[in-house]
Amino acid sequence: MKISACLTVLAGSVSLLAGCQGSGIDDVSYAAISGNLTPELAGLVERPIDVDRNLSITNNQNWRMFSDDWGRVFYTDHPSRLSPMPVVSTSGNPR
Repeated sequence: MKISACLTVLAGSVSLLAGCQGSGIDDVSYAAISGNLTPELAGLVERPIDVDRNLSITNNQNWRMFSDDWGRVFYTDHPSRLSPMPVVSTSGNPR
């Protein structure tokens, strides 16, 4: 009997120490709702995944434009026009 009483007291003290987590994903208190009225939005109209997608597209385009810029800096984006013979541009755009 003494052992079961000790185990009961021990289980009760552990449960008091552990407790319950008050602010979880299912918290529907007024403070939780008024603290973040639009938890699914990162900006005014975009979700976090939309922001990530837009940043990925922008970074991809910027790196591709950077590569094109280096081609223009080193004159490798079109054939040389120094030849006395007519040279056809590989881009298809006449110069």
